[in-house]
Amino acid sequence: MMNRILSVTAIASCLALSLPAAAQDHTFKANMPGNEQSIAYLSVERFDEVLGELTGGAVDIDLFANSALGDQESSLESMQTGLLDMATVETPITSVVPELGATALPYIFSGRDHVKAAMDGDAGEMIEEMLLAKGLRPVAFLEGGFRQITNDVRPINVPADLDGIKMRTPGSALRIKIFNHYGANASPLPFSELYSALQTGVFDGQENPVIWVQSQRFYEVQDYLSLTNHLYTVTYLLMSEDKFQSLTEEQQQAVMEAGDAAEAYSVELGTKADAEIVSFLKEQGMQVNDADIAAFTDASSAIWTEWAAEQSGSAQDLIDAIVAARP
Repeated sequence: MMNRILSVTAIASCLALSLPAAAQDHTFKANMPGNEQSIAYLSVERFDEVLGELTGGAVDIDLFANSALGDQESSLESMQTGLLDMATVETPITSVVPELGATALPYIFSGRDHVKAAMDGDAGEMIEEMLLAKGLRPVAFLEGGFRQITNDVRPINVPADLDGIKMRTPGSALRIKIFNHYGANASPLPFSELYSALQTGVFDGQENPVIWVQSQRFYEVQDYLSLTNHLYTVTYLLMSEDKFQSLTEEQQQAVMEAGDAAEAYSVELGTKADAEIVSFLKEQGMQVNDADIAAFTDASSAIWTEWAAEQSGSAQDLIDAIVAARP
């Protein structure tokens, strides 16, 4: 009897070895700089929902808001070393691929249709290649929104109105260059410290999509909102390439399809925010004005030339690809 039991056990062991391994379940951590009301967070929530549906729950995302797992720069480093699975990154993407500053040149995008055409075309393919070379898989190009200027000194109609205004910018040499070129006194500050800096007068103003003005309650410490649309923020939803390669082909396909869904949802949120949040901010007492876009555009051309001259040739190639995609 014992010999029979051993024989059955041995057969079962051989069968187990010969069968293909079952697909492994994965739970990935995703880090985001904004709070739970930000476009990035809500879009990654949608990504998680769709990914769960496509994989039958085999791939799950744990979301972390307010840079709970580190700032954007450390998130990039952690993904490259495999310590972090996913993150959304905006301006600091240039710390690993400087050429991506092309997407943050003032007025390079004419509207959301232009953004989509560029990111779905040659420009998007170039960006993907640049990021993959750094061990980062772009899962989606999320809407970060068109950026506007707030301050507590005066309305900003033309670049000259920024003369002497202390402007907070992200930690981007290009962004600092842009606002100093317009006449402001620009310097960087971590986003988490911005509200306090505006409240205490360390800075007079800042520039962000209006959804941040609402969600971070900047309207409490800023009097003026000037609709400049000076640049569009691409929010990169990134995954560590090592983690992406740990998935089956079917799971990888599901990740990219969920990324497409998150991308579309982010644009929907951004479009809605532009209309509804501006009305909300007016109700909170902010004085809102439409800036002279032609004046700002004219003042920006020199920035493009100067920045491109400081970069590799691929930066100009990316600029050309974005411009060529204009509807």
